Amino acid sequence: MGEAMGRFETRILGSEILCTINPIKEFEMRLRTLMLIGMVLAFLFALALLLGPAIILKFFGLTGSATEVVLGQLLGAGLIGIGVLCWFAKDSAEPQGTVLSLFVGNAVAFVVALLAVLAKVPKGGNAWIVVILFLLFAGGFAYFQFAGPRE
Repeated sequence: MGEAMGRFETRILGSEILCTINPIKEFEMRLRTLMLIGMVLAFLFALALLLGPAIILKFFGLTGSATEVVLGQLLGAGLIGIGVLCWFAKDSAEPQGTVLSLFVGNAVAFVVALLAVLAKVPKGGNAWIVVILFLLFAGGFAYFQFAGPRE
């Protein structure tokens, strides 16, 4: 491999070519991937909560009462917004405001979901899936906001 800071080395037909990699492009590609994964998961959960909320709620250990169904559908509507936000922010030149917003939202959702699971509000182990997803996304967005590659 080539030099440590932003360079790589390749050989084509025996000749050596050195190319500089744009560090911002590397940052965008990894953040872009996180945004795309977030978008896909947000849309999938949103569609499930909008079209079959009782089934999804029961999967996560809730009763599926009329109130829970309406709240599930409202959550699905909110997830549509998060999916659209991720879609348009994935190619943004200055994504830091969006990244901070998604970090804060996922961190708060992680704490709320964790407290609910620990208080045994959902009656099944499947609710841990949501806790883990919020933790992973909060960690991913925290990385890009506070410790990730800089210009």
